[in-house]
Amino acid sequence: MKAIILFTFTLLLSGAIKAQLSAQEKHLLIDSLCAKLEQYYVFPEKAEQAIQFIREEQKEGSYNSISDEQTFASQISADLRKSGRDQHLRLEYSKTVLPEQNNDPYVFTAEEEEMVRRFTVQENFGIRKVDVLKGNVGLIDFSCIFGADEAGEKYAAIMDYLSHTDALIIDLRNCRGAMGVDGISFFASYFFRESVHLNDLVWRRGNRTEQKWTYSYLPGKRYLDKPVYVVTSARTFSGGEAFSYNMQALGRITVVGEQTRGGANPGISMRLSDHFSAFIPNGTTLSPVTHSNWEGVGVTPDISEKANRALYESYKLALNDCITSASDSKKKTFLANWLEFTEGNPPVFKQETFKLKGHLDAQEVFLTGTFNNWARKTIPMQKQKEGWVTTVECEPGINEYRFIVDEVPVLDPDNERVMKGLEFTNSVRIIQ
Repeated sequence: MKAIILFTFTLLLSGAIKAQLSAQEKHLLIDSLCAKLEQYYVFPEKAEQAIQFIREEQKEGSYNSISDEQTFASQISADLRKSGRDQHLRLEYSKTVLPEQNNDPYVFTAEEEEMVRRFTVQENFGIRKVDVLKGNVGLIDFSCIFGADEAGEKYAAIMDYLSHTDALIIDLRNCRGAMGVDGISFFASYFFRESVHLNDLVWRRGNRTEQKWTYSYLPGKRYLDKPVYVVTSARTFSGGEAFSYNMQALGRITVVGEQTRGGANPGISMRLSDHFSAFIPNGTTLSPVTHSNWEGVGVTPDISEKANRALYESYKLALNDCITSASDSKKKTFLANWLEFTEGNPPVFKQETFKLKGHLDAQEVFLTGTFNNWARKTIPMQKQKEGWVTTVECEPGINEYRFIVDEVPVLDPDNERVMKGLEFTNSVRIIQ
């Protein structure tokens, strides 16, 4: 069976870059997308709404002037979100040729399996950073939570390494989802003594419900009876939200940061053509505690804080916990002194103004970048006579950014300095 994917990153494959889209290609892509929605989308009635919305936009000629592939994918994705308000539902473009797919999209081909294996290693099993901060506070920074089969050994080693810390911070500000089977359940298991019912997955296929529980047996040491903080941003999505929501509902963590993006419907990526695929949710989640989920709402933090300050605030809270639990007077004094020093030396930010000329017909424009963890809609721009403007807090150093114009990413036309990444090319501003 194909691994259920809560979020897919753009995977780079070998192949030739294709030409721009023709009217016929756009027509065929929309036909294929609508057929997949009708057959697989978790909510059939919402699928019909989305199909009707896209067809009406097509009939009115909204896509006629678009020939750039990425712009077309972004516009269709924006319209899908408008019609169904499902944050997972989207059209994706790949510059390189996508692998062939089985007639049954739930079953991987050998090429797809190899692609996922390479991607898992390339992403270091979703682990961005592991550290022990001063004061014996553990830190894990995730970009993605991978399946137990692929990443279980790595996660067990991390938990062994951090088992003797006095508090733990799990940074999910850049965690955009989960890939594979049972990665969330496996990792969550380290924080419970006994098996606990985490959530239910309700699938359209077969109209079945799949319960997810923590593991009764684990390799490595559990992290019990010690404080755990989870740091979130408005970009935290899907699998990152699933871990946060389930653990918060069970009272095992304290969430610090921003309201998350709000995507609770897992799904799979379906090939539409050589260069286009659609991510279509085929299930939804339910908590046995809340009897609901975070779709369209996001995970509400216990302590609200801007994403760029949330790790700092979590660290201070963890140090306070360590002071409380310390039995040795010398250690308690050291921790109190270090907390006082930390509070007296907060992160340094500079106010920076960003401008985008033109686009005066746009309904809304946002700024996104490394300074807000690439959250799409936390920094609105204000319209002026010649364009759009906003001012934002930035850390000194290299700051990557883009504008989001009516849901479509746009580079800064007045800034030639760019950085080409795996997924996107971004404008760059260096702040002294």
